[in-house]
Amino acid sequence: MEKKALTINGIPRVIIADPDASLADVLRRQLGLTGTKVGCGTAQCGACSVIMDGKVVRSCVTKMKKVEEGAQITTIEGIGSPENLHPIQVAWMVHGGAQCGFCSPGFIVSAKGLLDQNVNPTREDVRDWFQKHRNACRCTGYKPLVDAVMDAARVLRGEISKEDLAYKLPADGRIWGGVHPRPSAVAKVTGTCDYGADLGLKLPPNALQLALVQAKVSHANILSIDASEAEKMPGVYKVVTHKDVKGKNRITGLITFPTNKGDGWDRPILCDTKVFQFGDAIAIVCADTIENARAAAD
Repeated sequence: MEKKALTINGIPRVIIADPDASLADVLRRQLGLTGTKVGCGTAQCGACSVIMDGKVVRSCVTKMKKVEEGAQITTIEGIGSPENLHPIQVAWMVHGGAQCGFCSPGFIVSAKGLLDQNVNPTREDVRDWFQKHRNACRCTGYKPLVDAVMDAARVLRGEISKEDLAYKLPADGRIWGGVHPRPSAVAKVTGTCDYGADLGLKLPPNALQLALVQAKVSHANILSIDASEAEKMPGVYKVVTHKDVKGKNRITGLITFPTNKGDGWDRPILCDTKVFQFGDAIAIVCADTIENARAAAD
């Protein structure tokens, strides 16, 4: 373990962490700053973006041993709060940038890094920046995100105020067909919206942690499932397989159009006789820690 003095969102902190732990893990698990999301875990989606010493970095692959003593780190929580939104966050809401919202904190942090360096970017500058920093969005098609950055830049340049930018209810009260921000937008742009992994960090102390055993081939017949070695691994409580599913081990509704030759109950909850695609769930390891669960799943 290493001890380091850092400044996180303007607050001095003394961190004791494994040198090989990721900065994202320390922020999320030790400090409770779950606005920093982890999507891919391989620095390809940008959901984990933070600003460290003036540079946008992907914290999921930034090891603590690479974080310099005295480093200044800004996460989404340090950019704005629900009570005091940053212009980028306001613009994100107005332009509908927060749809599923999972990538929004990383995009907003990345955009802050850009506007700190260049308060008068072109649309091409914004797109190039997001490409360079691997910010990926599955919902918007990116145009609303570029629109949001351009409008936020206008506020920062003093051309309009944050109040001018903010959504205003039309005089006729019309919402349908307009650009009214979705009710969840504030939580999504400030990182206070909790997704599955965030809620997992807020479970009671003795809650079991789960890891999926997923298929590493695209198609296979399952002849048997032997969990005996995994069950002997440290901290493992149980390995759940299709035999543990109560009732019918099937999901319906995935393929229900007329040309479907099956009865609509083709796909298993946990694979029992076949692997249909790479990543299919075969078993669930339940253990005392996520590290032990993942080790046993492997």
